[in-house]
Amino acid sequence: MSKLMSPKRALALSSLALAASVASGGAQAVIVYSGVLNLTIPNTTTGLYVNVLNGSSFTGPGTFPALGGPGANFDFNLFGAAAWTLFSPGTLGQSAPAVPTTSRGYAAATSTGAALNLAVGTPIDTATIWNTGSPSAANLTTSSPAIFGFRFRNEGPDLNSAADDTVHFGWARVVLTAGAPGTLIDYAFESTPLLGIQAGVIPEPATYALFGAGLAGLLAWSRRRRG
Repeated sequence: MSKLMSPKRALALSSLALAASVASGGAQAVIVYSGVLNLTIPNTTTGLYVNVLNGSSFTGPGTFPALGGPGANFDFNLFGAAAWTLFSPGTLGQSAPAVPTTSRGYAAATSTGAALNLAVGTPIDTATIWNTGSPSAANLTTSSPAIFGFRFRNEGPDLNSAADDTVHFGWARVVLTAGAPGTLIDYAFESTPLLGIQAGVIPEPATYALFGAGLAGLLAWSRRRRG
């Protein structure tokens, strides 16, 4: 039977592992996985906002999360009052400066197209085409598990500049049905900036136990300062 590791201990072990990796001259890809969540996505104009770094979410009241509260500095948003749609972060619900178009978006066939329903193993990386606005989620509205790719900003410690911000890639798995609340099953992201991730690929349990909470804490450190 495996034991749960405290976030403090996981952070310490993750830091040591990362230091060892850097010292050996090799960057190590570490996927941070949410675990199975099964969060309800309200079919409202607010929907569900998710901050993948601290795991918080927002469904209202109100249209956007308040800075300092759950879901602030969100990385993806799904809403569905009329039809399911994805919303990219910009200024609303975000700390300044605004999230640039190069640090946000959803995987699509064209820069103005609907979000894609990605097959497991599809690469999500710098070669992906991104819709940085509010793409339709029609391709995901299948009443069965569907995966979309996203990219997001991790804010650096200099709160007056975007120069030290980093960009990361991730995926989320959802079940969406027209006219009914949806479900966010799970999500994952690559902790190394600009390193690709494969849609739907879940890390080995041992890797997740060692790195997951710790790396999420490392990445979220500056974001908490902003939020």
